[in-house]
Amino acid sequence: MKSLQNSFFVLLLAVGLAPAQTVAEAGSDTYVKIREAGKQLKCQCSCSYTIADCNMLYCHYREEVKPEIKKLVEAGIPVPAVVEQIVAKFGSALRTSPETTGFGLFGWAMPFVAVLLGLAAAPVVAWRWKVNHQQQEEAHPVGEEDVERFREQIEKDIEGME
Repeated sequence: MKSLQNSFFVLLLAVGLAPAQTVAEAGSDTYVKIREAGKQLKCQCSCSYTIADCNMLYCHYREEVKPEIKKLVEAGIPVPAVVEQIVAKFGSALRTSPETTGFGLFGWAMPFVAVLLGLAAAPVVAWRWKVNHQQQEEAHPVGEEDVERFREQIEKDIEGME
């Protein structure tokens, strides 16, 4: 019976200390830098999360990249350099945002250019639709003889149904 009590005490102690270790690790500078670098890299396991936030159990991609990030962070390399080294090794598809140099500037600027072009084109398109609609109304007025002819056809169709 004493052995059972000791086992229960050890189990409670282990369960109680496990979260304390996780909290201590979560507050460390290395952990913060690993999370910061991981948030800038997109996971490639078909989830839509970053490497830091991927919640797929035994994610093959996260399990491959995270130790690389940890090794670089522990070597004292700053986070931006860590991200660049990981991107150089695994490809630019990992980026969560375009680069701020070269062709990446096009990725940053294009949404703004598209909005401006849309705002400039919208009044022109609306004006042309309005003009075309007015021209169509003026070009094809329905005459009284057409209305009377359709009315007679409707009356014949209704009589045929009864």
